[in-house]
Amino acid sequence: MKPAQIGRYQIKAELGHGGMSVVYLAHDPVIGRDVAIKVLLSNLSSQPAARARFEREARIVAALEHPAIVPIYDFGEQDGQPFLVMRYMSGGSLADLLSYGRLNLQDTAHIVRRLAGALDEAHARGIIHRG
Repeated sequence: MKPAQIGRYQIKAELGHGGMSVVYLAHDPVIGRDVAIKVLLSNLSSQPAARARFEREARIVAALEHPAIVPIYDFGEQDGQPFLVMRYMSGGSLADLLSYGRLNLQDTAHIVRRLAGALDEAHARGIIHRG
């Protein structure tokens, strides 16, 4: 069930979920902008290894500076569930884009160039993305 609020952030919709977390579209009423909030799944919140991995992800991503890496704005916990607040990227995901069909070579090269730069930044800091 979608929460109405996490911290000061008003939840608008679920954007997606995976094996460890769920991501919501939310609104920050203090600053007046939409954000994405990633929340560790409740069944994993009591597992020290899962919590440590989630917190490590927040610290690592917060340390990276690159236009193709989504910045983290905030990190917190509510009712025992850690969450991180990130910039909301309204353009959708790569999977969304691919659902419209194959990309042409020019668009593919543009995406790969941006992603390669982000991966290069992470690798230069000793971080390996395991997606």
